[in-house]
Amino acid sequence: MGIKVNTIIVLENKNEYIVLKEAMYQGKKYFLAMGLDENREVISSKVVILEEHMSGFDTYVRKVVQKDLILVLTRMFKAQM
Repeated sequence: MGIKVNTIIVLENKNEYIVLKEAMYQGKKYFLAMGLDENREVISSKVVILEEHMSGFDTYVRKVVQKDLILVLTRMFKAQM
């Protein structure tokens, strides 16, 4: 099924994020997400880019940490605005 824009995801460490945008790059799906506090208010300083991984019916995400990839994806997300 996968992750959709405007949904809240909860990571293994219990941090919550709202998915704002998605993009495809080199055959992989990426998401721009913002962190949420305990009241589910957006934390504007807590922005991440996540890479989607599918395993059977399960969907996982991994934080993108490669600087070159972050630059490319940031440009793609900005172009969507």
